[in-house]
Amino acid sequence: MWTVALALAILGSTAACGVPREFERRDLVKTAITNVHVWDGGKFPSTKSTVVFINGRLANALPIGATVIDGKGGYLLPGFIDSHCHITSCSYLDAMRQYGVTTALDMGTYPISSINACKASGVTDVRTPGAAGTVNGTLISQIPGFPTDSFIPNPAAGRQFVSTRISQGADYIKVFLDPLGPDEETLAAIVQAAHAAGKQVITHATTYDDYSKAEAAGADFPCHVPLDKAIDSASVSNLVSGKQTVVPTLIMMQSIVNNTHAPYEAYLYNAQGSVTNMYKGKVPILVGTDANANPYVPANPPFGISFHQELQLLVQAGVSPVDAIKGATSTAASKFKLYDRGSILPGLRADLVLLSADPTVNIQNSLSIQRVWVNGVEFDPST
Repeated sequence: MWTVALALAILGSTAACGVPREFERRDLVKTAITNVHVWDGGKFPSTKSTVVFINGRLANALPIGATVIDGKGGYLLPGFIDSHCHITSCSYLDAMRQYGVTTALDMGTYPISSINACKASGVTDVRTPGAAGTVNGTLISQIPGFPTDSFIPNPAAGRQFVSTRISQGADYIKVFLDPLGPDEETLAAIVQAAHAAGKQVITHATTYDDYSKAEAAGADFPCHVPLDKAIDSASVSNLVSGKQTVVPTLIMMQSIVNNTHAPYEAYLYNAQGSVTNMYKGKVPILVGTDANANPYVPANPPFGISFHQELQLLVQAGVSPVDAIKGATSTAASKFKLYDRGSILPGLRADLVLLSADPTVNIQNSLSIQRVWVNGVEFDPST
């Protein structure tokens, strides 16, 4: 008799699939995208398959009972991650979603509460460091309303800056490097304090000397590339040994050269040449645009479309289309520790982009966007 009672108890405490009742969900919304070539992290298989997601999460489930979307032989990618942008208006996230960017890594919007106000279901997800650290007298320090708690004239101020930003909810720490400062000792103190608190450090670095500072201090992500001198083998060696990742923002560097009428060689040999050298040297490279609408900076790459322009510029610099796509998806997610996205695997966010043409054949095909999903919420770019 006890075996019957035990069996009844087990059946009474589990769902049909054998899990406790507290894990049951009766409000599940299942979607199946069929007839698609699914990105496996390095290629599109020749065979077509089906991807299922439930309530915004990719699932290891059959499509039974799902809303079915025919992918029409298209190419399904993880949602794109823009690893450098400036979200000073929530509307910019809508523009990015239209172009398949499902995660935006802001690099300096303040206050942080203005970014938090942008977070909503079906909208491109956004992370931020709040205002960047700098010293008085730099370009960004002169922007009206720039917060004075960002000034980092010495190591003690740098450590306090890190503490303040973390208390405000910063996702990572951003430092603006400039000939005026901060100096190497202060930057090193910032990196040490941030790392001790489990936060990564991003640096604005547009000169060779800026890169040298970032390399020596162990900053996780030097952003931009030098316009004065190309990254050379010594710098590449430092970046590799320091396990640093670069976000070149070539579209921004090209735009600065164009807008200031600087010699185009500054872009071709120094900026693009830096990417070529770093890629050959196995430095991880991410896709970031520096998209912004700030009248106080020399160039304003547009939100959304500039992401695809950046992909094209990276490929022109010698990055393979496959590695450019990785830098826009899985590599970006891994390096920024966004472990819930960047790949098409069960349990991850259903951040997805459906293309009609293969971007590994021609990187311009990244623009052949048919549908976008942000955490399972569909957006039709044609509407």
